[in-house]
Amino acid sequence: MVSQMVEEKVLWINSAKLPCSGVGPMSCLQIQEGYEIQEGKWQNFYSNIEGFDYQPGSIYQIKVSIFKLPDPIPADASSLGYKLVEIISQEPDRTLRLTDIWKVIEMGEIKNPMAREKALTMEINVSERRVFGFSGCNTFRGGIAKVTEKELIFGNLASTMMACGEQENKLERLMSDQLSATRNYTIENRNLFLRDEDGKLLMILLKVD
Repeated sequence: MVSQMVEEKVLWINSAKLPCSGVGPMSCLQIQEGYEIQEGKWQNFYSNIEGFDYQPGSIYQIKVSIFKLPDPIPADASSLGYKLVEIISQEPDRTLRLTDIWKVIEMGEIKNPMAREKALTMEINVSERRVFGFSGCNTFRGGIAKVTEKELIFGNLASTMMACGEQENKLERLMSDQLSATRNYTIENRNLFLRDEDGKLLMILLKVD
């Protein structure tokens, strides 16, 4: 039986696949529709797109044709197939430059803050929208609420609850406050500069891996 085309759609394809669960564990493209990309609106895409040679690291806008697959269709499979019509745009995802491990080398007026003979660090994973770090005594983790080529807003951060000394507590409060106030960033060479909404410098971090 000949496949029957249903419609054509324009899709955005994000720069990385993420783990997902279909028939079993797998990796899914992240897609959304619309004229502009909306933060937090990416959805798992469980099918293949015939003719689309996806390369991670780029954000795509593509047009696909959607067609009804002929019977028999497995009970756990979609009844629709997808085929690439054209690639409208393909741009490198510059936010991926944030994905790395960073060491704090300046925080407020404190240079190279250390605690328990360890540097303060932060690991950022843009694709998964998560952050993990060491803030002086405890570790913290949480989400990224918004990230663009210039903007960076962290979500709520949860911390372990170890008892800490006065100096360690001071560092932890300061780092938490600085991350909560972060709204913008720039990357120059191997340095990450975090700033608040008024452009005030909050932290400088150094790429360490």
